Amino acid sequence: MKRFVITRWIEVGPVIKRIIDQWLILIEYFLVYLPKIDKKIINNDRWKRIKTQLEQKKTLVRLHFILYVYRHIFSKPLTWLQQKQPLIHLLFEECSNLFRNILISFIKDDLLTNKTVKQLLSISFDSQANEKPDSKLAIGEITRNELQEMPTNEKIKFMHDVRDIYKTIARELTRTLPVTNKFLQNLQFMHPLQQHHESSSKSLMIIARDLPQLLSDGNLDYLNVEWRLYENETIPEEWYQQKTTSGGSDEVIKCHPIDNYWKHVFAVKTSSGIAKFVVLPKLIKSLLSLSHGNADVERGFSENAALITDDRSYLSDISINGLRATKDAVKFYGQGKVHEVPICKGLLENVKEAHSRYQVDQERKQRILKEKEAIEAAAKLTKNKELILGEKEQHLIDQRKILQEDLENASKMLTEGNSHLEAAVATKSFAGVEMAQLLIGGAKKKLDVLKTQLGDNTDQMNQLRKKLKK
Repeated sequence: MKRFVITRWIEVGPVIKRIIDQWLILIEYFLVYLPKIDKKIINNDRWKRIKTQLEQKKTLVRLHFILYVYRHIFSKPLTWLQQKQPLIHLLFEECSNLFRNILISFIKDDLLTNKTVKQLLSISFDSQANEKPDSKLAIGEITRNELQEMPTNEKIKFMHDVRDIYKTIARELTRTLPVTNKFLQNLQFMHPLQQHHESSSKSLMIIARDLPQLLSDGNLDYLNVEWRLYENETIPEEWYQQKTTSGGSDEVIKCHPIDNYWKHVFAVKTSSGIAKFVVLPKLIKSLLSLSHGNADVERGFSENAALITDDRSYLSDISINGLRATKDAVKFYGQGKVHEVPICKGLLENVKEAHSRYQVDQERKQRILKEKEAIEAAAKLTKNKELILGEKEQHLIDQRKILQEDLENASKMLTEGNSHLEAAVATKSFAGVEMAQLLIGGAKKKLDVLKTQLGDNTDQMNQLRKKLKK
């Protein structure tokens, strides 16, 4: 099984799941059916090894444990790594969570709570004092129930093996995961939610200085100024997340791809129609081009292999590129449909008729859905009016706190700009004067916007409190 898994793009979980589901059938087939139809098979060494494994209760228990580890620890990261969108800014956090999940399975909780990855790496995996007792080891409920039917000595041996497995995984992850990579850790500044984080500016400059072939020393100063402007930019939530309502009226938040978010940011222009960000896009685009895994490469190999039909055993680079380009063009322009099929009048009429029926059905479903949503919304509004008003009031209070913090930051930015301007005038640095004016202009503009927003916030708060008194 090990050779079968590591040499193919097949995960071990589904394979083991199928074995467990057909466990009784496998026992019947190998231990009853095969010896009945072939008397000589009992002398076959391979059959003897299979028979030994099927007769041992610990084999099934081990399979349940491996399936538990796959489902609850490795399945999510494996799926995440195979995504196509840029995720390099989340790779450090994802690797850290994977390492933490392994340690949670066999290390005591008090050694892991509120610990950084660097602190987790200092934990000794071989110290028994750091390990959980057998009753708290993460092996899964099904595994624990199956374990009850085993003899005591085999239970002890199994638990010892579980600890060794977790320790081996932890050591391997310590060796292979980039949890000590400062470059990846600093890449988290690109996340939309890190816009106002105090460490983002520092991380940005560290990354920029680590790439001297990309940005010159002169560009670094402009980069720092542009990041300060970005920090004070009001970013709409719909640029990086989409809020929808599920069937149970629960709000579902779905994040847009990171490159889509930065596309909106880089499209921001000044009042004179000039792009506000010039140096920052160069750095961000270069960083987003970094791959977060090998899935894209493996996916390309799989597509190339699928192009080799039974009639062809070899394809040159030119042929592969031609077929891939044709396939991509069909996928892009025809949504994966094969356009080589002859197009006749009957086909067009059938497609047109099917499309009309589809539109009518979609309109009917949308109408029913909207009517249902309207009824539910009206009922909920009537029942929870005071609660909604209270939530709105709290939202305005929170919004006011944020605006006041932004106002304070903008004031600091204005003070900093004035200081830079005085220093630049004193040193007769035109470039410094230009950067200082840019900071001052951005700060004043931000202050005007924030004061207007605070006034609107106050008016809304007064109106809302009048409604609450009624």
